[in-house]
Parts: sequence; C-alpha cells; structure tokens
Amino acid sequence: MIYAYRPLTLLALCALTATAPQARPAPPLSGTAAVQWSPNRERLTYQDLAPPPVRLTHYEQQSYGAVTLKESHALVLGNDRSVTETVVRARLYLTSSAIADSGNGSVWLDNHSQRLTLQAAYVLQPDGTRIEADPATLQVKDDNTSNVFNDYQLLSLPFPQLKPGSIAVLAYTLRTDRKASPLPWSRLLYPASFEPIEQFQAQVSWQTAQLKPVWRSDFPALTCQEQANSVSCRTSEAIPPIPTDPDMPSAYDLMRPLVVAEPTSWAAIANTLQTLTASALAGNAQIKTLATQLADGSSDPTQIMYRLANFVARDIRYVGIEHGRNSVVPRPTLTTLAQRFGDCKDKTMLFVDLAKQVGLDAYPVLVASSRHALDKLLLPASAYFDHLIACVKLSPERESCIDLTDPYTAPESLPQSLQGAIRLTLGRGSTAPTTLATEAYTWQGTFIGNNQLNADGNVVETLQRRYDSHWGANLRATLSGKNQTERDRWLLDDFQGIMGQKTTPSLSLQDLDNPAASLLINSSTTYPKVFNPAELETYTEPEGWLARFSQGFKSRNSHYPYTFKGFKYQSDFTYKLSAKTVNNLGPALAYDSPWGSLHRHYQNQPDSITVHTELTMPRADIPLDKLPAFNRFLDLVSEGSRISFSVKAVK
Repeated sequence: MIYAYRPLTLLALCALTATAPQARPAPPLSGTAAVQWSPNRERLTYQDLAPPPVRLTHYEQQSYGAVTLKESHALVLGNDRSVTETVVRARLYLTSSAIADSGNGSVWLDNHSQRLTLQAAYVLQPDGTRIEADPATLQVKDDNTSNVFNDYQLLSLPFPQLKPGSIAVLAYTLRTDRKASPLPWSRLLYPASFEPIEQFQAQVSWQTAQLKPVWRSDFPALTCQEQANSVSCRTSEAIPPIPTDPDMPSAYDLMRPLVVAEPTSWAAIANTLQTLTASALAGNAQIKTLATQLADGSSDPTQIMYRLANFVARDIRYVGIEHGRNSVVPRPTLTTLAQRFGDCKDKTMLFVDLAKQVGLDAYPVLVASSRHALDKLLLPASAYFDHLIACVKLSPERESCIDLTDPYTAPESLPQSLQGAIRLTLGRGSTAPTTLATEAYTWQGTFIGNNQLNADGNVVETLQRRYDSHWGANLRATLSGKNQTERDRWLLDDFQGIMGQKTTPSLSLQDLDNPAASLLINSSTTYPKVFNPAELETYTEPEGWLARFSQGFKSRNSHYPYTFKGFKYQSDFTYKLSAKTVNNLGPALAYDSPWGSLHRHYQNQPDSITVHTELTMPRADIPLDKLPAFNRFLDLVSEGSRISFSVKAVK
C-alpha cells in the first residue's frame, strides 16, 4: 500500500500533515468536501524510476515483496499560517502477494483542518504503458476506531492492472490550516520504514524569516542543507527495511524521523496544555457533592483515590467525541458527568476535578504511550503524545498515576503497556519529558493445590490460582466481556490446555469485578487412574503451570534486546497419602542466574508432603548476546518443574 502515516489519535495531539497550494480549483469528490481530484502533475516514466538490474537482483535475493523507489515531501509554510505539503510516492511491486496485500494507494487526512488534492495516481508497466487510476473507484472512509468519533478519514483507491514489475505512483497535496489547532505545529517524516526505500527527500521552505521552523534528524543516512528560506534533506544511499523481531521495541523507538516543528519549548507545551485542560474543570457544588459521596467519609488519601478512580474508570464509559478543537481540548467535566461518557482527556479531567474537591493533589499528565526512548524526542513537539492520565501526589515522596480508561487495573498500578512510557506533566513547573515508573514484576501468581492420592489410584485436586497485578488485570479484561457460557468455555480451555483433557474440572471465579483484589480461579477435579497403588514407589508429576508459563517468556529476537517485564511465581502443592507414607523427599532446587532464581524445597508431615516453589525473575533488558543464556535458564526452570518423591507402605 502506498500510504501516509496516520497521526496518533487517542488524545489527538497529532502532527498536522501539510502540503502545497492548488494550482487551480477542482471539484470535490463524493464522500467529502475535503478531497479534490486535480490531475495536473507531470507524469513520470518507467525509465525515470526503474532500478538498475543489480538492484533488482538484490531485491530478489532479499525476497522483498515491494520497494518504495521514490518518496518526496515538499512543505511550504505560508504567511496565512497554512502548511502545504506535496507528496510523491512511487512503489515497485515484485510479487503477486504484495499486490494482493497492498495494491492500493491511501492517505489519511483530518477534514477539520486539512484539504487534500490528488494530483496523480497511475501505474507504469515495464513496456512503457501508463494506466491512469479511475477517480470513480476512489473511496473515502471515516475512521472506524471503536467508540471514537473524529474528523479523520482514510482516502483509498486501487491501482489498476498491477502485476510483478509494475510501478504505482501517487502524488497529492495536503493543505493544513495551522490556526485550527491551539498547539504548535510539527511534522515527523520517516526516511526509513519497514519496507525498503531507494530514495527519500524532503524540502521545507518558509515565506518569511518569522515562519522559520526548527528541524532535526538523528538518521545518519539523511543529509540536510539549510539555505536562507529552506532546508533540503535527502538520503545518501538506499535504505533497507527496519528489521523486525517477535519481541521488538516499539516502532516509534526504532524509526529515526526528520522532525520539523514550530519553535517552542517543553515548558511552553506543558503550560499551554495545562491551560487548555484546566478550562474543563467545573469545581462547583455538584462536583464537590459527588466527590464527597464517593469518598464516603474516608480520611485515607489512598482509599479516596481508589474510590474516585473506580467511579470514573468503571461508571464513565469510554467514548471519544473528538471533532475540531475537541481533538485536543477536553469537554467540561459537568458535560462528561451528565453524558456518562468521555475519552481519556474527559475522564482524566473529571477525576482531577473530583479529586481536587476532596483535597487530593491531582493533575493531568501527557503520555506518549508507544514511546520509551527519551533520546528519540529530538525537538519539543506535542506530536509525540497520544494519551492523558492523572497523577496524584499522595506525599512529597509518593506519586500514584492512574489510567482512567482502564477499569481492570488497580488505581495505584498503571497498565503494564504504559510502564516506562514517556510522560510530560502539565504545568507544575514541568520543563522536560521524563518516563513513567516501572514495576519489577508484571506477571505475579500464587498457586495453592491440595492433592489427595487415593487408594484406588485416583488423584483428587483442589487448586486456587491467584493472579495479581497486571496478570489479574489482563485476565479481567479478557473475561469481563464474556457471558457466562463463554466464560466457562474459556476457563475450561485454559485449564485443559495445561493439565490435559482427561478430566473436566469444576471451575469458579472470585473478585472478577474488584481490580484492587487478586483475581482467583478455583478448581476441583479428579484425575482417574494416575498410578497403580500396588506398584507405587515413586510419585512424579510436572508442575505444568510453571513449565508452561516459563516457556512463554522465552524470546526469539535476533536484532534487538528483549525487554522482559518480570515474572514472579509461587506455589504450594500438598499431597496427602492413603496407606502410604513418604520414604524420601524430592531434590531441593536452587537455580540462580543473572535474570532470577528458582528455589524449591519439600516439607514432610506425618501423612502428607508439601512442595514449596518460588521463581523470581525481575524486569530486565536482556542484551542480544545474552538471550541464549536467558532462554536456557527458562528451559532449566521448565525441566526443573517436575515434582518427585518416593513413598512406602504404612507398616
């Protein structure tokens, strides 16, 4: 697909894409008044774009499906506070599968602040034939993100008669009205992506010195030269695709953009957004009355925070009405309260309003939910950020941050997806972004099992699995949206996926609707004919839960370090014997490594034995050259999970 990156829209503090003025007016296409068809650009030829044979051989050796041959951006900053960007993209298709997957040209636009003119869309064949795209096939789709209503639209059209060897060309201008947003303008252009790019170039020009932007890139293959009223950048070599891995970092922490922005500072962005968000606060008697009711007489700040956060997270539905300025400015808190819905901005400010009325020091914090590398924020710009959360200063040393769009995570624990993400506190003397805190253990579980080894060879087990922190939150998110039949099916599949299908357990849940508590899954089951009572001398079974979980944390990365988010597992399995007594305890375990430790010991009672196991592996960044040893430790955990002890007949 020939496309333009879509701005992030959770908070919709997006980079406003831009383009060059139209040469002449053109009629709007059906579907939106923001899109026009004006084929006034000079056509390229196949010979203009075709790569030399040596490059084609290289593409085949690398098994590329498609290659971007040319991508150019020309931005003009106008005196009327417009930004006009002309984009030309040419893409060579090498395989039928690439054509099937991405044989369309697409552009995102914001029809509140932008106007798009298509200047060219055609296909070039190796024999020199040019086939123009049919404007009647063009389609404009509104953003279909669930529960989000905004001004973003996706313009798509199919390229005709594509076959391996065809080159598709798309050219358009996108004109942005900078006055439509209360935030400083910025634009991120990407000279490297997950598809090879043979040639990338960008030019930014400004009509007067007062409009001069700031710009920066950390991409070593991009060479830039600044003149009196412009800056021109181009790649000095063909750019291979960014490598991918199963457990790779966020794409935004890997791509090295060219950033062009209106001059500003982090403090100015923080203060501007503080003013915009503060305009939503009501602080009136209705808000105070509700906050007092929710606090319910408590004087404990943490408990009050929990009660307010639970109300906003669970009783105020997530819906984003983000048209126009509401893509950036939250609605008044009384409106959010009356409608009982809102997006991250609306929910955050309602919580802040309630919290302030009962004496909590609460404030909004901007978050770049997919960014963790501070050094990738090359210039002050709001375009990096896409989310808003609330933080509460519970004491001079203790801050608790809450994502009000997440009803499943306890208020004092941010969702694991946001931990370590870049933040910018609004106001409060903030002068630079920092990162949100991380927790040592994302996945925490405790398993308590009682097993009765009966004289008939059956084993009757009762098991309680306690899932804490983000493990519990993830399971709540999975199970809360299911009806009882679906939930029962999921619980059974989950159990039998590890313990096998020879038995059908009785299963139940506890505290599904209480994110501040552990999520408990209780089961009771009978395993038939596990052993022959007459021949039983050694009882052995795998600790299946530990074996499965530990294997799931292995990484197959080959390009990037692995960010392991921490695993803590404890279990106590008791085995009660019938007509037998313990002869010898199983082996104690003490596996220690740079990434954690596995410890196990056996405790003998007169008629039973209890096996205590603990695995602790805190959050860590595993260097690529250490991954084999890290994976080997997890293999040892899996292999060492087997429980074994010998028995003898009671005399």
